Amino acid sequence: MAKTVLDGQDLILSVGGKALGYSANCKITTNTETGERLTKEAGAGKWKEKYVKNFSESITADGCVLTDGDDETPTYDQLKDLQLSAQPVDASYNVRQAGSREGKTTGGYTGKYIITSLELTGNSGEDAKYSVQLENCGPVAKKEGGNGLSESSV
Repeated sequence: MAKTVLDGQDLILSVGGKALGYSANCKITTNTETGERLTKEAGAGKWKEKYVKNFSESITADGCVLTDGDDETPTYDQLKDLQLSAQPVDASYNVRQAGSREGKTTGGYTGKYIITSLELTGNSGEDAKYSVQLENCGPVAKKEGGNGLSESSV
């Protein structure tokens, strides 16, 4: 049976409950920091014993700079205001709802994030672009009523 592959254009990042305006790319990185436990039993076999210390997640997204955005399409200026407020923001990522620019209301992942980087690039003859990076500030979890980015449970 053929499997369904997620189209990259359907991965949507939302900040404050709204999908970013004219977003072009989105990258999610989830890391696991491990520790090493050295015991006499593990040392006798010459194998390291690892354990999970903590998790972290970062999100990078970029898109076109809108000069006439609104509350429904977060813009560079709105992201800048959020960054300068020095407060965590609600962010989520999900699969785009068919026929919409927003993510589905069920499924996906959500959490509190801090905007750690916001870049603005303007090259002559091209659209001005922004790049934003967020890092988790607490747990990241599946949204209630969903299976992450999957249509069904595994």
